[in-house]
Amino acid sequence: MENGPGAAAIVQRFELVWSEDTGLREGNASFGRQHIAAGGSTGNTSNHELTAAAKSLWVKAMDNVEKGSWTEPFKGGHLSTYRHNTGSGTKRTMCVLIDNNNYRYNGKEYGRKGIITAYWVNGHVGPGGCSKD
Repeated sequence: MENGPGAAAIVQRFELVWSEDTGLREGNASFGRQHIAAGGSTGNTSNHELTAAAKSLWVKAMDNVEKGSWTEPFKGGHLSTYRHNTGSGTKRTMCVLIDNNNYRYNGKEYGRKGIITAYWVNGHVGPGGCSKD
């Protein structure tokens, strides 16, 4: 991933153990930091978090190689999940969608697009349980 201007700017990089390192770009309404901050395509800001705690769960999801924990929803795409419990015992699953395809911005390519979205859903589910964000 190469840093760039505007939506191509890399806000944060993530070093992963089991999969290719990735990053969070500034993005826009359809991907990246801006997309997540706006609550994804549903506008639900309560389950689209940009906190350090949420990002640590993103890493656990992206590094999760457990059978049934991830899928490829499109060519070059990777949807990862990580099941966890909140401090009060509520079961949740962190869902992270990554696009490994090249990202073109203002006519220049900047390598992998990176994280499209990240959000949690209630219950312990696999990728099929990650509802439309």
